[in-house]
Amino acid sequence: MFYRKNRVEEDLKRIREACLPKREEINNNEEHSDDLGLEKGDILAMVLAVMSLILPYLIAFLGIMGAVLLLMKFYWS
Repeated sequence: MFYRKNRVEEDLKRIREACLPKREEINNNEEHSDDLGLEKGDILAMVLAVMSLILPYLIAFLGIMGAVLLLMKFYWS
């Protein structure tokens, strides 16, 4: 019974050590902490995400302004 507990603790220790980053990776991360590490399509994805947030509101604003101008044209003519 006591042997199982010791084995479980050893397994947990191995799992914790496996989840920790390597020492070399830690040093590399400290040296290059200001780099974002963007990949090839990341900039395009960010631009598309911003456009998908802004574009619907811009189209709605322009549509409402166009409708107001159209109504003003019919009202005063």
